[in-house]
Amino acid sequence: MSVRSVASLLRAASGRLALGASLGLLLFVAETAWLLKAGVVGVDIPLDGPYAALAAAVRPLLPGVVLRVATVYVVVGGLLGLGAAVLALAWTRRGGWRAAGATVLHWVALFLFWAWDRALARPALFDDLPTLRPVLAWLVDHGEPWQARAAAGAWVGVHLAVLGARGVLALRRRAASGASVPEAGRGGRFWAGALVAVGAVVALVVVAGQGRRSVAPSGRQPLVVVIGIDAFRPDRLGPTGRGVAPHVERFLQDATLFTRAYTPVAQTEPAWRSLLTARWPYRTGVRYPLTSDARVVLAPTFADRFSQAGWRTVFATDCSRFHFEGPASGFTQRWQPPRGALNFALEKLRYRALGLFADNTLGAAWVPEFIDNRALAGIHDPMGYAERLSQGLVNEAASGPLLFAFHATAAHFPGDPVYPFYRRYLPPTEPLERRLRMHFAPVAPGAKGAWTREGSEGLYDELLAQADAQVGTLLDALRRSGRYDDALVVLLSDHGESFYADRPDLAGATSVHGARLGDEENRILLAVKPPGGRGLGPAEVDALARLVDVGPTLLELSGLPALPEADGASLTPLLRGEDRPLAPLYAETGYTHVSPEVFDPGHWPGAPRTFDAYRLRPDGVVEMGDVADAAVLREKDAGAFDGRRWWVDRPQADGSVRRTCSGECEGADAEALAAWLDDVRERAPESASRRVAGHVDDRNPRPPGNVRPPQRLLRVWPGQPEGAAHPQPRGG
Repeated sequence: MSVRSVASLLRAASGRLALGASLGLLLFVAETAWLLKAGVVGVDIPLDGPYAALAAAVRPLLPGVVLRVATVYVVVGGLLGLGAAVLALAWTRRGGWRAAGATVLHWVALFLFWAWDRALARPALFDDLPTLRPVLAWLVDHGEPWQARAAAGAWVGVHLAVLGARGVLALRRRAASGASVPEAGRGGRFWAGALVAVGAVVALVVVAGQGRRSVAPSGRQPLVVVIGIDAFRPDRLGPTGRGVAPHVERFLQDATLFTRAYTPVAQTEPAWRSLLTARWPYRTGVRYPLTSDARVVLAPTFADRFSQAGWRTVFATDCSRFHFEGPASGFTQRWQPPRGALNFALEKLRYRALGLFADNTLGAAWVPEFIDNRALAGIHDPMGYAERLSQGLVNEAASGPLLFAFHATAAHFPGDPVYPFYRRYLPPTEPLERRLRMHFAPVAPGAKGAWTREGSEGLYDELLAQADAQVGTLLDALRRSGRYDDALVVLLSDHGESFYADRPDLAGATSVHGARLGDEENRILLAVKPPGGRGLGPAEVDALARLVDVGPTLLELSGLPALPEADGASLTPLLRGEDRPLAPLYAETGYTHVSPEVFDPGHWPGAPRTFDAYRLRPDGVVEMGDVADAAVLREKDAGAFDGRRWWVDRPQADGSVRRTCSGECEGADAEALAAWLDDVRERAPESASRRVAGHVDDRNPRPPGNVRPPQRLLRVWPGQPEGAAHPQPRGG
């Protein structure tokens, strides 16, 4: 082919590339106009009240983010333009407007095939578009991936067949007319170039969509892996689990399962802080989501111990909205979405085509805050994320001793299941909008559920199945690399989930965790696989275990120094089949969308449940304000559990503290646990402002706002009328 022919080919290709890029840019402009019309937080739209600070923090950050998004549209649009131009040659050989029009039509067709495939994979990408609702409902009920791909393949195949036939006929006509071979070659040069362009586009798409790459060579360096599954309830295992977690079940064949494991607070951020430091929440300072950094009590973490011993330490999560690990975590590497105002604003930047174009390795590298961000329903690529994360895990493990922690958040809001999980446990008779995304509505006294409990739990099970598949991807990567057997692996959950089984009036209300103390919300999954498997260790341990025991266990099994002043204790005796002294659980409620009055009429409901509870730092980080902090701490229930009974203190609106017991509440053991709770409560920072047994400690100032401290402790046993409750001195 001559230089002139190559130049001509390049000019034609660049023209179609520019046309496709223009279409991509036009699509970006159209989506941006749609977002502006919807009122995106942070764009130049007048906002008043607490949202003004949020908008002010976001505006300087948006131009760079939006520019990178626009780049994706332009680049992918150009590549689609090349493919569309080649396909359009099947029907026209002339240039000009006719060829351009055919290219545009084929560009749109390729885009629609792509959207068909992604709508089936992640229907939450389009679930808020009413015009697409009937089509989306059919895809959710009946669609399969092969349908879109087969249709697209057949459509492209017909075009390529026509192109090939026309090329062969052109060569034959030129040969019959006596044209020289070079002339014949010039007549078919664009066809050859076109086929090369199609091959290049297909190869690029395949490479971009490839989440699994070659596995790094196996190494023998020490490896500790901690995997947390958000909101996983242990009753989803075994016969009652209806097959929700096959990968977890497979892991349990090699591990010891602690069947009575509990978290001290059933919310992610405070639970993980207790996990890392092996301390109760009142000692960590992190006692609810979005705790101010200034309130965090700096303390050594088990990640610190590993780092000090020369290990690489990595923390990864796909959602940082209510769980962000900073330097205080002790992890030297932290792979997580951005924190604060920008992350909240990104949810409003629903660039749907970004979810089509960038759900791949290249897209995740260019716009990770979109593709690897659980908070962005439909745009986030959960299974591709797990593939990329597993490759990162294997690569890091080959570079030296590694502590790797991963928090999987599929079961958390926005809770949008992907294919094939969204059709496993919910029948098509349920409302489509509830099947594809979690519903959120604050629960106040007198509120009613808007759905069914079966529907809520069905969606929850689908999300757990999705999280289980992500965990399976990581564990399978370890198996393929030869690192699974020699790794110390801990599988846990940070809390459970409540669907109000004891409240028929709340059936179908937004599920909750952190609102009440008990098995539904505080009981967790905890399983440990030592290096080499559990060996002769027990398959199950029924003794009480606490989330704060995990760090001491990891350190002892790894031969590293223990954490100072830890509330947790190592589980290694139980892993060996031995006994250890009973260690009770201290637990407290968090800060949730459910008012405590819903469960305990007369409970003090002092904490605000609006955006005003938070403040925005100059760097854009959203955190709890001082007044709300004081109210939340005084609204909390606090309790103790020893495996047989719960003692729970509940602040009342009249200034008293109502202590209740559930389980085996008589005898010396029950009284000993109550005394232990008294001792723990006296050491809690907020106890200094409490009125004890009707007497005020005048050395402490009155808390801010309308916060009124409790005045006296009332004890209530099961079956005892509330009016019979009597004051009880704090000492027991």
